[in-house]
Amino acid sequence: MIRDEHLSPLLRAASWMPRDLRAAHRYETADHAEQAPDELLLIVRAVGGPASGERVFVPVHREPSGAWAGGDGPPGLATVRRVLTGGRLRTARGGYLDFRRGPSAPAGEARRLPFDQGWSSNALSLVGIGGSSYVHKTYRRLNETIHEPDVLRLMSGTGRTPEWAGDYTYTDPGRGARHPAGVLYRHAPGQGIDAPLRANLRSLWPRLTNRLPSERLVHAHLRPLEATLRAAGRFLSAFHHDLSVRLGGPSIGYPVADVLPRTSAQLDRLLLTDLPLPPAARSAALDALRAELDRLHSELGGRVTAPGAGPCHGDLHLSHLLCAEEPDGTWRMNVIDLSTPALPSDGSGYAAQSPLQDLVAVQRALEYFTADEAAFESARRLGVDADTTMNGSLDGAPGLPDVRRKVLHTVFRTADTWRERVLHLLLGPPSDSPLRRLLYLRRLLHELGYNHDHARPYHAAIDLRHALALASPTPTLHART
Repeated sequence: MIRDEHLSPLLRAASWMPRDLRAAHRYETADHAEQAPDELLLIVRAVGGPASGERVFVPVHREPSGAWAGGDGPPGLATVRRVLTGGRLRTARGGYLDFRRGPSAPAGEARRLPFDQGWSSNALSLVGIGGSSYVHKTYRRLNETIHEPDVLRLMSGTGRTPEWAGDYTYTDPGRGARHPAGVLYRHAPGQGIDAPLRANLRSLWPRLTNRLPSERLVHAHLRPLEATLRAAGRFLSAFHHDLSVRLGGPSIGYPVADVLPRTSAQLDRLLLTDLPLPPAARSAALDALRAELDRLHSELGGRVTAPGAGPCHGDLHLSHLLCAEEPDGTWRMNVIDLSTPALPSDGSGYAAQSPLQDLVAVQRALEYFTADEAAFESARRLGVDADTTMNGSLDGAPGLPDVRRKVLHTVFRTADTWRERVLHLLLGPPSDSPLRRLLYLRRLLHELGYNHDHARPYHAAIDLRHALALASPTPTLHART
């Protein structure tokens, strides 16, 4: 058995360890199960520090030298084999690890395949089984609410999410609570939708001159992606429909009476912060946020609920919308990394989610990446750094000569036109739905607060750019659900 004093160097060396867990004073084994004499599945508890009491699921194995090592390693394949056969593994403290095999789980021996997972707070590996590739995901933090395995199981057969092959859970011996520990699903090939969009925007810059109006240029340049973007929007709408049907949610209202006061508190906290950005623009942006919140209070303040509640992805990034190009040029799509906040439909918190959250998340992601691309392109053209151009896009760059200011304005105006065209193709025409605007405001405030707390003024400037846009009478939120 691994000794507690060996846990600290093993865990602190792990690339996936978040800051709060890394800051623990020490770690202790809360429970464990033995898969083989040299392969353990540990439940580790952080002691001291900001995450004291948090529990982490850590597979470890003994190397030929006798030292214990973390990571997927041999326990990963052994765990996959248990998923494929099902069954229960008793832990040392009287808990259980239950392995559930899906109806369409493959047959055959599991073998590890090359895979670059990138950074993730979970552990991902790729395994080959029966001639197909499967992703084995191990969840690290057992105290988090995770519904992905159950949502994948419920969505099986829709073709919207990767095919669920099985999963496993840890049952706490003290309270009897069940915690998802891992899931196995068929690998969905493709790349995030951000990749073709980024390539399209970057290929636009060499064509950008002062001779062609940016709107005509943008429409012509996006024409090759029009059909696929519209199809991606229909796919996202169908995903939300299937999710609602499979989770069996009733027609309920989003609890705006509970959410509006929390949104006001979010803004009040931000009004007390000192963002290191151009003061006049910062003040005008915060005024625009307050005015938008006042309008929402006027429109929604007398209501308990608003229509539009329902299950959603929950944390949709552009990279979670996978697209793989078919021979005919169309995209085959999948949604991955589901973070659906609450289920079942009669459970706590189910009403406080909405498909509109996913649409807002897509919009905010596009706002970040187009502003970022515009900042770097204008910086390249002007021979300055991107912080200067980002701040210039916020306050009008009064310190630049007129000719150089025009370059900056042209690049950012074109990027904004490109973004709005992409949103129109993907999500439909603009909408002035009060719930959609409330959810947009909440996400903007959350991200602005995060960027302030983590000293990210460059990203906070992007937030303020779009806060200023709220003062425009033209709606910029898009409607497809």
